Amino acid sequence: MKKTFLGTISGIALTWIIVGCGNEEAASGSEEGDGTPHVLDLATVVTAPHPWIDMAEYFAEEVEEKTGGDVEVRIHHTGTLGDDEGSIDEMRLGTVDFVIGGTQNAAPFLREYQLFSLSYLFEDMGHFQEAIAHDSELTEEFRNLHDERDLGFKLLAFAGGGTRNLANSIGPIEEPEDIAGLQLRLPDSPLESKIWSELGAVPTSLPWNEIYSAVQTGVVDGFESTLSGFKGSNLNEVTDYLSVSEHQFMVSHFSMSTLTYEQLPEEYAEIIEQVAVESGYIGTENGIEYDEEILDELESLGMEVNEVNKDAFIEILQPLHEELAEDIGASELLDMIQNLNHQ
Repeated sequence: MKKTFLGTISGIALTWIIVGCGNEEAASGSEEGDGTPHVLDLATVVTAPHPWIDMAEYFAEEVEEKTGGDVEVRIHHTGTLGDDEGSIDEMRLGTVDFVIGGTQNAAPFLREYQLFSLSYLFEDMGHFQEAIAHDSELTEEFRNLHDERDLGFKLLAFAGGGTRNLANSIGPIEEPEDIAGLQLRLPDSPLESKIWSELGAVPTSLPWNEIYSAVQTGVVDGFESTLSGFKGSNLNEVTDYLSVSEHQFMVSHFSMSTLTYEQLPEEYAEIIEQVAVESGYIGTENGIEYDEEILDELESLGMEVNEVNKDAFIEILQPLHEELAEDIGASELLDMIQNLNHQ
């Protein structure tokens, strides 16, 4: 969407300074490219309006402009190239060039990504933004893990995407005990299953694009998601209750096939890396704005929206952080997050 673009101009300008390579440098690099047209495919499972779509559109436009039209990025949304895991598999083979998605669904390829599924991991939005900044210690460590494990795909940038909340077709969730017995759709993440099982839910792993029919047919009672994902997939049509738990700040990954990266001229690869970082900041900012706008819209559509007793949830879930982080070999990464001196 274009409506938030002007609000991000100053942030983008700052990002260019931080990245350390300005537009003039990138433009001159494009003139040194091989002149061969490169048509690249970007996959995401969501439908507009959504921060991931905004990221993809900005990325495609800027890359094409900065490479003088030599690199065209085709956007495939709504899971047309498969679910998250399938798209990442294709990216590892080089048949998909980019994926923008949630780190939960990348966890089967890098188990430390499960860390971001810990509920109430970040104290506030400032803490979250500092942790996932392109030049943070945490982001650098995840980039290194990609390279060390030879995963077949590179982490270009982290992004936000809004907060994750609970929705269901049974009744309002206000206290932890309200989740007991709830058939809850979750991504394919063992850690998330442990978390929600601790609250008494019955976890069911399903791809994102199967949630609508699963709730509609009673296979699951509810799910947790960002508000953008919720509204973009019209899930308000099959659920009546939205509980504003804000149990996670959505961590999104913008990743690229290693094969594609290595086959591109160096100048184009540098442009792609720079623009991906900008796109990540746009995704984070737009996620914040969407949360506010979509919540108002859902209430106007007649959904029953309620707050939850966050303190009660935090009391149960935060003590699990160290144990669950140790289970996935992410204790040092958890320390990085907890030790950030944010304001």
